[in-house]
Amino acid sequence: MKRTSRYIAIMLTLNVIVYKPVFAAPSSNQIQSEREQLQADKNELKRAQEKRFEIEQRIENLDNQIEEVMVQVEENKKKILKGNQDIKITEKDLNESEENLRKEQELFSKRMKAMYVNGIDSYIQIILESKGFNDFLSRVEIVKNIIETDKKITANLKAKQEELNIKRKKLSDINNQLIAINNENNKKMSNLKLSKDEQNELIKEAERQERSLAAEVNESQARLNETLRQIQSIRNSTPKYTPSRGAVSVSSNAVVAYASNFLGTPYKWGGTTPAGFDCSGFTQYVYRHFGINLGRTTYNQINDGYSVSRDELQPGDLVFYGKGGSPSHMGIYVGNGMYIHAPRTGDVVKISSYSRPDYITARRVMK
Repeated sequence: MKRTSRYIAIMLTLNVIVYKPVFAAPSSNQIQSEREQLQADKNELKRAQEKRFEIEQRIENLDNQIEEVMVQVEENKKKILKGNQDIKITEKDLNESEENLRKEQELFSKRMKAMYVNGIDSYIQIILESKGFNDFLSRVEIVKNIIETDKKITANLKAKQEELNIKRKKLSDINNQLIAINNENNKKMSNLKLSKDEQNELIKEAERQERSLAAEVNESQARLNETLRQIQSIRNSTPKYTPSRGAVSVSSNAVVAYASNFLGTPYKWGGTTPAGFDCSGFTQYVYRHFGINLGRTTYNQINDGYSVSRDELQPGDLVFYGKGGSPSHMGIYVGNGMYIHAPRTGDVVKISSYSRPDYITARRVMK
């Protein structure tokens, strides 16, 4: 009995060994095939990301053009307003001049004015009524002076009227030109907005394509999280900045801490306040808080401060992006290879990797 049990146990053990599943090691061909597939997936993802970036660049360029047109429109509105004010002033001057000349004429006696209205016969009557030769000469001289004075008054009035009419016409021409420019700018705005609608559809498609190929890139997300932690640490350790009338030195930590207050603020064409920012409006607003005045657009701000090389970048430096040296986007470098910016229409102020292929230059504007 014991032998039988032992025999069965041995056989069961052997069965386990015999029937234990065995997985064969993958062949070198399989490994190579998987590597090739992985590389193909990576290449496809890279192409999708490059396509999305190209579309985003086009969106940024359009945003920048729209902002420039909006600035022109606002400047033209001011010029039109000034032109209208000048026209009103000119008309007022004209009316006052005419009134002054009219009062000058009223200084003559009623008789002289009556003679001026009735014509030359009245002047002859004055002469005929003279008493003696001396009185005759005196009356002739008076009539002569009256005629000369009237001619001067009339000529003066006419000259002033012509001068003021010329000025009025000139101002009217300028006003018409400004209105034409403003109308042209509005047409440009309409065309740009239509292009923007088309671009927005493209970027939605690109985002869908990228999402279908890969989730968020872990490395970029980890770097963003680390940057946010660093900024929070800076915010906690940096004393609140109090604007001063005198020239002061601004720390990069203070700039980064203040700029981070606006994370999540929506992008807005021509926006220069926390109600909505465009890219240059955001940087201008942040630095104005520290008493540093920057230009209104990317084209202005790329000339503010002084240039710094890429390997010398410090938090608080302005970084610029675009093509052919012409900036279409910008933001504030915050360290750790990241920058804070107001990206584009439909987005919000956020932190992104500054290492874009369209990087142009950086400027340092801190005192």
